Amino acid sequence: MHDTEGIRRDHPIADVAVAAGLELRRTAGRLAATCPFHGDSKPSLVIYPSTRSYYCFGCGAGGDVLDFVSRLHSVPFKEAAALLQGSPLTPIRPVRFAAATAPPVVDPAMAATLIEAAVAFYEAAIWTQPKVLAYLASRGVARTTVRRYRLGFGIRGLVDELRRQDLDIEAAEQLGLLNGGRERFVGRVVIPDLVGGRPTWFTGRRLDDREPRYLNLRLPKPILGLASARGEAIALTEGPFDWLTAVGWGFWSVALLGTHITQRSAELLEQFEEVYLVLDADDAGRQATREWCERLGDRAIPVALPPDVTDLNGLGARVDGRQVFTRLILQASRHNRATQGRAA
Repeated sequence: MHDTEGIRRDHPIADVAVAAGLELRRTAGRLAATCPFHGDSKPSLVIYPSTRSYYCFGCGAGGDVLDFVSRLHSVPFKEAAALLQGSPLTPIRPVRFAAATAPPVVDPAMAATLIEAAVAFYEAAIWTQPKVLAYLASRGVARTTVRRYRLGFGIRGLVDELRRQDLDIEAAEQLGLLNGGRERFVGRVVIPDLVGGRPTWFTGRRLDDREPRYLNLRLPKPILGLASARGEAIALTEGPFDWLTAVGWGFWSVALLGTHITQRSAELLEQFEEVYLVLDADDAGRQATREWCERLGDRAIPVALPPDVTDLNGLGARVDGRQVFTRLILQASRHNRATQGRAA
């Protein structure tokens, strides 16, 4: 067991980044550097010392110091913790931070084939896992949603399946399907981003809340669900399960996969006339709501969750969740129109 909070406290992410060879520049209380995880031509990685976190506005990588070291060395969470603590696990070599280099580029056609093969493998597996289906049901995710959005579950055997299809194992490593030959998404619920029914990216969530709760493919994070969103209005959520809750109830929705706002994400949301902001009821969610209101102006419509609910998926676990959410959307819409009428 590792004291993750102690590791974050004792190993400031800025110090670790400098040890990794990054040149940090201070701007407005933040630290910026060129990102080591993609071919970055300008400083797009930002370190936030106050929250002990980082985020790259170029490739979407983000997290804490453990995530940073995990990505930098292409090792799982446990080994990243060992590297930081200076207690190497055999056969892990002593700590030597790698120079910042861009990851190899995978042929797009091969990447698409590998992602489809992995999602199909995990998609078939989830129906053999009653405990996983029960877990999803406990979080308000119905089986119809599981099937429609091609959710899966990571079981062992993906390498054999890829070899059976004569696919490129090295490219699978580069994409993040594998790590040193080990299958990264074993034991995780797999949630893909679909474009025309085909997966282009996915994340995997643990069944418990141990860190890291989510693992992603080593590709830029999308706005989850954007390709399938229709109409003039959408619900903007934070996490994958918040998004599953909304789409399961029949609402057009997308997920930011966090709270960070980029110019690109703002541009992508310009196609919608109304953006209902259903972000988490915590400091980060409230701050992001304020920033989205500034970015989107009158098109941004904040939605206040009930006092005893921290995120939309928490509401999804309630029997009356859909009815409550519908009422909250209507209330937010009426309040927004009334406010605009007074402003006019």
